[in-house]
Amino acid sequence: MLKKFAFILAFLFLLPFNVYGADNSAQSAIVIDSDTKTILYEKNAYEQRAIASTTKIMTALLAIESNRLDEIVAVNEEMVNVEGSSLGLRAGDKLSLQDLVVGMMLTSGNDSANVAAYFLSGGIENFALLMNKRAEEIGMKNTYFVTPSGLDEGNHHSTAYDMALLGAEAVKNDIFCEIMSMQRADINISSKTVTVYNHNKLLAMDKNIFGIKTGFTKKAGRCLVSARNYEGNRLICVTLGAPDDWNDHLSLYKECIKKYTKKSVRNECFIPVVGAQKNEIRCSYKGEFYLLGEPVTEEYYFPFLYAPIKKGEQVGIAFVYYGKKLAERLPITADEDLKYYVIEQRSTASEIYG
Repeated sequence: MLKKFAFILAFLFLLPFNVYGADNSAQSAIVIDSDTKTILYEKNAYEQRAIASTTKIMTALLAIESNRLDEIVAVNEEMVNVEGSSLGLRAGDKLSLQDLVVGMMLTSGNDSANVAAYFLSGGIENFALLMNKRAEEIGMKNTYFVTPSGLDEGNHHSTAYDMALLGAEAVKNDIFCEIMSMQRADINISSKTVTVYNHNKLLAMDKNIFGIKTGFTKKAGRCLVSARNYEGNRLICVTLGAPDDWNDHLSLYKECIKKYTKKSVRNECFIPVVGAQKNEIRCSYKGEFYLLGEPVTEEYYFPFLYAPIKKGEQVGIAFVYYGKKLAERLPITADEDLKYYVIEQRSTASEIYG
């Protein structure tokens, strides 16, 4: 049976690392650590604003979470009765729900978002109910969805902070990440192959950026939600009403990744051994991570081992946690060789027979 040993390197307090006054063009902006939700930068982050097509992050996420991506959708006139950016869908077209998601995420097709909403819930109002329910689950307390596309109708709004929470939730989904990181894709509409291209220029500007969604309406201005990898961490950046959003995101990421510092994790432990000349063996593990705070490590290994044991042999595992996130699994290995020890016994005839 495995015996649990907990070795706490430090008690974890994640304090906000807010960077105020950074130069950018946004009316509202925020950068957070995706896993811990630690705020690295904020500017009017809780101000309610129009969010344009960044709305489609929620629409795409709900479509993916429906587990119906392989189903074929038949388009009718009511579904595509929508203005703005378009994938070019027409009544009578047929395509998979997955291709609809690709269309709405890459080309920002309002028709794609509408068709998906009708297919999944029967109409725009019913789908908005699903959107708002999911927003509540995520913790988006200052958000209200009216349309699946982001067109400015009714009281459709959110905040930079809430959209960062949505981005952090979305990037947990592998299918969502695969789609949003495509710079181009081929989709099938009524047996015809159509190539679509991603409007997100950040994908070509920084190889570490892998999403998420652009947006624009006259009311909202330029809106952008992006995601960036950094040394095993994911950052989410949101700008709303930002004329220079591409450069804003690049500069905000450049500043915010400086908040992460290299942390070394290492420890030695001594495990009892049966069948060797020594009663115990020295074992250890080590690793390095870029984190915002201090890690907590839990060690798991057997209460004792049997000889022989080879140097470098794995005898346990150390789980390194950062907040609620499992940062890494580090192998605990033996630091030396231990051979099986046989005690020779020689007996005389008198000892055997008395």
